[in-house]
Amino acid sequence: MSDNPIQNIKDRILSYVKKGTKPGEDDDDGKLVTKESALVFVFAYVIAISLWFAVNLNGIFNITINMPLEVGDIPNDLALTDNLPEFVEVSLTGTALPLINLYNNPPSIPVDVDESEVNLFNQVRQQMNSYQEVEVSKVEPILVTVNLENKITKKVPIRLNWDFEFESRFGLISNPVISPDSISVTGAVSQMNEVTEWVIDDTLQISGIKDDIAEVVSISNDNPLLSISLNELSLTANVSEFTEDEVSVYIRTRDLPRGQNITYNPSSIVIKYDVPLEQFSEIQNETPYVVYVPYRKILEDETGFVTPDIELIATKYALKLRSFQPKAVAYFSVVDQ
Repeated sequence: MSDNPIQNIKDRILSYVKKGTKPGEDDDDGKLVTKESALVFVFAYVIAISLWFAVNLNGIFNITINMPLEVGDIPNDLALTDNLPEFVEVSLTGTALPLINLYNNPPSIPVDVDESEVNLFNQVRQQMNSYQEVEVSKVEPILVTVNLENKITKKVPIRLNWDFEFESRFGLISNPVISPDSISVTGAVSQMNEVTEWVIDDTLQISGIKDDIAEVVSISNDNPLLSISLNELSLTANVSEFTEDEVSVYIRTRDLPRGQNITYNPSSIVIKYDVPLEQFSEIQNETPYVVYVPYRKILEDETGFVTPDIELIATKYALKLRSFQPKAVAYFSVVDQ
């Protein structure tokens, strides 16, 4: 025989249910008997389940619940130096209905910041006083330490990393601009000592660029002990299509002593560079680069060949150096008589 009391009741009820129609009886009478038997069965089945729940809900159960900690008001000139746990793990013993209510709606456990050490077991027991037939058997952690320090605010630069991929022949004509470029960070003194900049973890990635860039970037804060003054910033950058140009520039010697004369072979360098289309015609009347060799480099050389340095002097243009030829030149030193 089954050990399940509900199944036993069900089996007994089914034994009284009449199936089919006896010989000589009217079909309508048989259908009526069947309907009445079904109603009796359903009614008895509901009562049996209700009784089973009534008996079992009065039993004693054990359950573990995560209850959130609620930190009390902190004075305006102070701040926490260490993270407090977000939840406290509480083991409870009691009847079913109160435990179900606590599981679905766990109460918050207050933490008094005026005390340097808080006994969470006592705090939980006080919260459970309003719940009858429930006892607290275990609390983890049982103690938390509350450390407070003076609160300060510091303004630091924002660092945002980006990875831009442009369409062929397109590129930036100036450095991207972040606005605002700094942020105010507030926290305990010990927490703020190492805050020298605010780094945005996610790299801004954009591909297929051929138009000006205008993006809004979210600023996240993963440290609950610090607060920041901004939650987003904007990044803008000017983009242009580039074309190639070249210029021949004579080589000069820097820091040349009196009485010395250096000649080079060849005497000039051909520089190839990219220039924005809108600046191409304007730069045709200028020599945007200077080419020179520091005299120190000649003194240190033992091969008779040096690589010139190239410097952009037309800084108002967004030029990008592509290449220069030749890579090294011969030099000859002539002493004036």
